[in-house]
Amino acid sequence: MSTKTYRQMPSFMGVAAGSTATLSLPIGVSYDQLYITYSGVTLAQMTGIRVVANGKPFMRLDSGERLDTLNVFDGRAAADGVIALDFTRFGLRTRAAEELTTLGTGLRSADTKAVEVSTLTVEIDIAAGASAPALSARALQSPPQALGYIKHLRVFNYSPSASGEFEISDIPKGHLFNKVHFASADINSLRIERDRFVVFERNAAENQLIQSDGVRVPQSGIFTYDPTEQGNGGEMLETRGVQDLRFMLEMSAGGSVPVIVESIAPLI
Repeated sequence: MSTKTYRQMPSFMGVAAGSTATLSLPIGVSYDQLYITYSGVTLAQMTGIRVVANGKPFMRLDSGERLDTLNVFDGRAAADGVIALDFTRFGLRTRAAEELTTLGTGLRSADTKAVEVSTLTVEIDIAAGASAPALSARALQSPPQALGYIKHLRVFNYSPSASGEFEISDIPKGHLFNKVHFASADINSLRIERDRFVVFERNAAENQLIQSDGVRVPQSGIFTYDPTEQGNGGEMLETRGVQDLRFMLEMSAGGSVPVIVESIAPLI
């Protein structure tokens, strides 16, 4: 069995209020989690978080608070001076399912067409109001492996104008959808249609109960669609080859609805 190691990472560069702090991660190992220690800056003052491989962002979040909420939903402890950035899928019932998306660097794939990671960075935007920001990081690493399927995070913003049914049909397809978080307390129910077939339909109370009985910790003000809610890592929403994908929200009021899509795909 391979041995994981917990190592100090290089220093962040550009850590200052109103700036973007950048961490260059060493190549040649595989990354399971990154633990970021912070002070002099709140999670809300981390106004953007990106993970970039070969110059291509594959994880984007709009705040440290958002990352913390997603972590707690998965069953992690809330951040308190340290926050986890997870490249694996936490809380599943088998190690193989969790480690499917381990971020491999430094090992050539047998498939000569596969993308290999040559640069890997983490970028954190710091609000101008931060008092005296300081950041450092340690990583949980495993031995080198070829880059395979990785976890992507993307944020899309919508604004229903009133109560009633609101349809979202323009989220890009092609990935395996692992979770979709709808950040609004005004969602009564969700229906998902894939090529005109209903693949999911629940109200908010049903969703919260079922996920609480599984491996998740539902969060206030968020309706999460999670095929892995019972801990079965193979349960995902396939969108490759799908012509039409619609998320139908029944809203109790209008307002902002950020949608955070966690999906699995290669680095393209």
